[in-house]
Amino acid sequence: MSKKTKMLSVLLLSAMLVSVTACSSSKDDTQSSGQSDSPAGQTAGNKDNGEKIKLRVVTITTDENRNNIMEKYIKPNVAKEFPNVEIEFEPGGGGEDMANKLKTYNASGDMPDVFWDDAGFFIPLKSTGSILDLTSYITKDGFLNKYDVPDALKHVDGKIYSLSSGSDTYFTPVIFYHKDMFEQAGVQVPKTFDELLDATKKLTSKDIVPAVTPGKDGWGPQLYMLQQMIQIGDPQAMQDLVANKTDFNNPSVKAGVDRIVQLVKAGFFPKGIANLDYGPAMEMFTSKKAAMLMMFTWELPNLAKDDTVDFFPFPSASDKYDPTKYVQFWGSPLNGYAVSAKTKHPDEAVKLAEFLATMDAEYFQSNGAPVSLKTGANLPEPSPLMKKFIDWYNPIPTKIPSLALNSLDAKTSAELATQGANLLTGEYAADQFAAALQKAWSENTWFKQ
Repeated sequence: MSKKTKMLSVLLLSAMLVSVTACSSSKDDTQSSGQSDSPAGQTAGNKDNGEKIKLRVVTITTDENRNNIMEKYIKPNVAKEFPNVEIEFEPGGGGEDMANKLKTYNASGDMPDVFWDDAGFFIPLKSTGSILDLTSYITKDGFLNKYDVPDALKHVDGKIYSLSSGSDTYFTPVIFYHKDMFEQAGVQVPKTFDELLDATKKLTSKDIVPAVTPGKDGWGPQLYMLQQMIQIGDPQAMQDLVANKTDFNNPSVKAGVDRIVQLVKAGFFPKGIANLDYGPAMEMFTSKKAAMLMMFTWELPNLAKDDTVDFFPFPSASDKYDPTKYVQFWGSPLNGYAVSAKTKHPDEAVKLAEFLATMDAEYFQSNGAPVSLKTGANLPEPSPLMKKFIDWYNPIPTKIPSLALNSLDAKTSAELATQGANLLTGEYAADQFAAALQKAWSENTWFKQ
């Protein structure tokens, strides 16, 4: 989080790198989560009367990775892992959809036993005593020892509320592009923001949509675009904003907002970008209806299947920024599988959360992505594109936490999403955005926890 020291972030990444020793593997029945060292063990779901207990799970369902984890890892293994538990899986979507769903369940007293937690709605759950402190459970059963850096799971209050694969810290926004489309338009990989604008002109002159990203509900601006546009001009200002040491009156912050406006007005994005959802945005890029895709590297394993796809870091807007020295990283100790404090079966629910985190880790490992949760599975050789990413990402000395996950309460996060969507219309000035966010920022309760 923003309150963790930069040293902890660096240590986390260094430790995770140790786990990325590559060797081939395949997932079969003998290497599934049903082995004796599995998180569920032999006690999960057992009841004296032999009846199955029931657990309800709300999962994150935002992209192809999440669908693959559910269909190829969780569903094939969960019955074997929990033979005495009847589990109901409910798709939760993500972002505001997930937040609204969990807030509604919390208000009605109908919380699921296990759910995907998120910094955007953690505070109301914690304030109503609806989220379980997992520390004693995962310490007692040894699951905590499976993490390379256990302290990275701790919230600012020193407690652990969520379990994840540890892959999040390796997710960062980049610009993917089709090499053949760049060649067709005579475009070189831009290294500066001005060169990115020049590339936009060349691509549009060839009737090629320069770039795409999810814009619906302000997804792009909220989760990475604002941060990137500030960071490429003044990384220190971005670090200060995440740490609540500056605000939206900062000239460097306002300059970052204006860069989004410049991109929109230059025709960088397709018309209607403010209403473009995640799936259609991805389809536009993969079907080559857009030359570039601004997206987090969680999509890298899927995009690497197309050998015309490559990526580059966000180009610099000033001599203060060097993409080999600064990078945004996704993730928060709060992101992961959590357990309701009001579940009737806390032991079994915690075991289920451990299992789900393990399935996440096995999936990402199978795609050559590094994780910090040790699963015992062999690791495949990473793809050339993944190797390129790791070789670029790991040595970067300053990794800046994501503003969206580490500095905003639910109300401020929602305001950022709303105002970000307004920016993508091209009819909203940077000063209007900054003024609206400054008001929300002044009322932000995140740092008062």
